[in-house]
Amino acid sequence: MNKWMSGLLTATLILCPVTGCTVLGASGEAVNQHQQVKSAVNNKNTAQVPLTSRVGIAQNTADPLNFANENALREVLTGQWVYCPPASSEPALWISFTKDGKVRERIKNPNGTYQERNGSYQLKRWEMQPEVVPNLLQIQYPVAGGYVTTSDFLIERKTLCDGKIVLELMQMNNGDSTFSEHFSDTCPVLERATIWQPQGTVKKGETFYGAVWKMNPTTKTVWVDDVTEDGINIGRYESLPYQAAPQLDLNALPPQLLVDGGIWTIQTDTMGRITAMEPYIYGEYTDEYEMEMTAEEEAAMILSMNPSVQPYLNMGMSMFFEGSREIISGEPCVVIVLGTNHVDHFVRELYYAVSPYGTVYAYDIITDTWDLAK
Repeated sequence: MNKWMSGLLTATLILCPVTGCTVLGASGEAVNQHQQVKSAVNNKNTAQVPLTSRVGIAQNTADPLNFANENALREVLTGQWVYCPPASSEPALWISFTKDGKVRERIKNPNGTYQERNGSYQLKRWEMQPEVVPNLLQIQYPVAGGYVTTSDFLIERKTLCDGKIVLELMQMNNGDSTFSEHFSDTCPVLERATIWQPQGTVKKGETFYGAVWKMNPTTKTVWVDDVTEDGINIGRYESLPYQAAPQLDLNALPPQLLVDGGIWTIQTDTMGRITAMEPYIYGEYTDEYEMEMTAEEEAAMILSMNPSVQPYLNMGMSMFFEGSREIISGEPCVVIVLGTNHVDHFVRELYYAVSPYGTVYAYDIITDTWDLAK
C-alpha cells in the first residue's frame, strides 16, 4: 500500500540530526563528528547475551554534567563553544556564553568573511516543575528597528567525550534561529574543550545500549555513552573509549550513525572490546505484537536525518513510498521518492534507497547508478 509521509512529521519522531566537531584546545578548530540518527536492529544477533539490567542504577551526583541546579548549568555553559554544520568537519560558528547571561556569536560566511553579534540568554524550564533544573536555553539578539529575535533550544542530550563537553540542542520555537537560517539545522551540537576526564570503566562481556559520539577508524576506537533503549542516559554523562575487536570492521558500519549520539546495541567480550554492534530503533518484536514501526517508516526516519536530504525537507518536499525494493550491494533497500505534493498529484523529483543497516543511497539518473548519498 502506498503511504505518504511529511518531512516535518518524520523530524518529530526521532531525535533531530545533529552535527559536531572537535575543539582543539582553545583554538576552535575541529574534526568530523556528525549526524545522529536511529536505525533498525536485528534482535536475533544480540539475543545470545541478555541486556544488562538497568534497575536501580542512579546518577552520580559528582558528575559535573549532572546539574544540581541552574548555577551548575551556567558554570558549564560559560566559555566558547564550536559548531560545525551538517556534513562538514569545518567550524562555521563560535558562540560564547558568560555566567551573567551574555552571549556572543561569530559566524563564518561562505566567502570567508565573518559576522558577529551580541545578545543575551536565559535559562528556563521546558516543564513547569520548580524542582527541575532549567533545560531550555533561550537566546535573544537585538535587530534593526528595536526588535529582538528569540530562539528556544531544549538541552536534549549531553556527554563528556574525548576531552570535550558535548551539548545536543533541539530548537523548540517556530521561527528561525542562527542554526536553522544559516545551516538548515534545527538540532545543533555544540562542543568545547575541558580538562575533565571520565571516571567510569568499559563494560566487559555484556550486551547493552550505547550512544556513539565519536569513532576513530585508524585506532579502531569508539566512544560510547551508556543509555537505555530510548536513548536516555544511564549513570554518568560520559562517553568511554572502547576498542573494536579485530574481527569487527568499523568501516562496514553506517558512518552517519557512528557519531553524535547514534544509538546502537553493543556487545563486548571479556576484555571489554566491542565484538558486535548494530543500529537500534524504537519498536521491537514480541510474541503478541508485530514490530511497532514498518520498514518504510524506519527508512523515512533515517532518510530525514541525512544532511543531503534535510534541505529538501525543510523546503517542504514530501516522501512517497512506491512499495518497491532495490538490491544494492546485496541488500534489499527501501526506495523513497522525494517530491512536491500538489492537491491532485505528486511530482517525483529525487530517488533514494535506504538499506536495513541505515546506509542511504541516491539515484543518479545520468549514470543509472545508486551512489552513497553525501
